[in-house]
Amino acid sequence: MSDDETNNQILDSEPGQLGCSVQTLKSPQVQTDTASRQSESKTRPEGKTRRIDDELGLGILLGICAAVGYSGANLALRQLALPNDPGWAIWVTANKAVPAALIAWFMIALQWSRGEPGLPPGRMIWRLILVGLVMQYAGNFMFQWSLSIGGLAVTVPICFSMLIISGAWMSRRVCGEAISSKTMGAIGILIVAVAVLSSGAGSATESMGHELNATTTALAIISAAVSGVAYGATGVVVRRLVTGTLTIPSSLVVLSTTGAVTMTAHAFLLDGPAKLFAISEGHWPAIIGAGVMNAAAFFAVAGALKRIPVTFLNILNASQNAMCAIGGVLLFAEPTTWPLILGCSLTIFGILLVDRGKPAN
Repeated sequence: MSDDETNNQILDSEPGQLGCSVQTLKSPQVQTDTASRQSESKTRPEGKTRRIDDELGLGILLGICAAVGYSGANLALRQLALPNDPGWAIWVTANKAVPAALIAWFMIALQWSRGEPGLPPGRMIWRLILVGLVMQYAGNFMFQWSLSIGGLAVTVPICFSMLIISGAWMSRRVCGEAISSKTMGAIGILIVAVAVLSSGAGSATESMGHELNATTTALAIISAAVSGVAYGATGVVVRRLVTGTLTIPSSLVVLSTTGAVTMTAHAFLLDGPAKLFAISEGHWPAIIGAGVMNAAAFFAVAGALKRIPVTFLNILNASQNAMCAIGGVLLFAEPTTWPLILGCSLTIFGILLVDRGKPAN
């Protein structure tokens, strides 16, 4: 036999020998480990999906709690809506921020006691102060001012329709959140709802003791719309913060403290402490109640924004429309008009259309 034939026989036998050696290596222990790893790879996605569903469910629950809390706060704020007194509206806004600030500072103190960082970095504090000023003046103050002109039944639906529209646009631009065709359809319905509700704003302003004219009606509509846009922008910023490096207390402590301090000083400059405390004597239960419910809803919103998209949370919060409209009619004798009924119905239909979205990473 030649050398070439011998080499060919060796090469022909190697695959069989190699196959035998591989079969020999697959001991029962190795097979068990392999099966275990395959089992883990199958169950791991299921566990991850379950965690995502749990987070999404918690986000939805927090969003519903926020809607209930804000509805209670809005009913109290409606009781505090006195016409033609911007100083009083600023004073109410300042007191509404106090409970949230106190709770946030308490949580910061707990973090410090555990040796954990509490406040945000210095450069971030100044940005948060700016956001807080926008939230307090363009959001909370304009909302309270609109309540004193247009009442609950008009202010809340217009505010939240604009909140959903602006929040959806900004969350797409800033956070990169996708907006489905269903959500776009819901936004279109909400725009129609704003137009319908605005057509009935005249009757609402007249019921609040204002003279029925175009200027007063426009002021009620614009104030509610501006507050909605401000709330939508603030929601996007808070989502970016709480899904990043900052904790919920470190974000909210600056936003709330900014409102409590600046708005109190501004109210004192406009009306003076003596006048404000004199007016507050019969209103302290409503002032404190609005602040406590606002604080609970504020923290619930921040927790929800860690888990669900801005647009979906805003849609959940817009359920306040129905609650506040009913409360305005039943508790404060606000007029029941066809634009109010149709506008609230369109708003609820728009809420039902929106996609639930995906939870935050």
